[in-house]
Amino acid sequence: MADAVVIMSDTAPVIRSRNPKRLTTENSVYLRKIEELANEKLRFFRDKELREQETNKSNPKSVRTSGKKKKISKSKRPPSTGEASSKKRKVPKKADDRPKKPVVVNEITEGLKEFIVNEMKGRDVRLVIQKKLFDSDTRHGLNRLNMPLKQLQTNEFLTQDEKDHLKKEKGNQIEVRLLGPTLEMYKDPMSLRWWPMEKTDNYVFATNWYRFWSENKLHLKRDSNVQVWSFRGSDQKLCFAVVCVEEPVVEVVDSDS
Repeated sequence: MADAVVIMSDTAPVIRSRNPKRLTTENSVYLRKIEELANEKLRFFRDKELREQETNKSNPKSVRTSGKKKKISKSKRPPSTGEASSKKRKVPKKADDRPKKPVVVNEITEGLKEFIVNEMKGRDVRLVIQKKLFDSDTRHGLNRLNMPLKQLQTNEFLTQDEKDHLKKEKGNQIEVRLLGPTLEMYKDPMSLRWWPMEKTDNYVFATNWYRFWSENKLHLKRDSNVQVWSFRGSDQKLCFAVVCVEEPVVEVVDSDS
């Protein structure tokens, strides 16, 4: 019968001797070997845990979760300053490359110029614009005739001082007189203004425009083609004339020819 019994537990082996006084040298050696094996096993697991901790510190891109490595995804690269500024950069206004419609020359236009020069003693007669009379040009609420800058036949109907005055401050205006399609000077003065918009800059007739159009709407119908002429009166004040050039057409010429 053995002199001692070895009982294994979760912590360390427990030795219970049946007769402690009869333990032999052989039994002592056996117990030491068991203790050495247990300590070696503990060192193995401890060293393994330390190696895993060192690996995680040296490689932060991977994280051990439930025994599996999960890669940390890289965040998306933010756009560079140049890319961001290019998206926000405002596109400048482009000049209208479309060819202008041929300028109509007929009995009405010729008669108008003769009347201005011979009867009104006007000078420096210029065609400012030929355009379609849109619905927006005849609305009571808007009360203005729009003349887009890129559709003008000439921009030289104003002096440099007049241009500077209109563009200096918003709301600046020049008081002008307007000759109607019946060759009668309208009784009330009109105001000429500079009107910058998103797509194009404009000159506009305002203040009394709707009343002028309402009294002459039989001659200035919506969707008809009209011409606006400028001239200087005998007192050098700026005046304009508005006529419809639909019929009768004598000839059609390009204003650049």
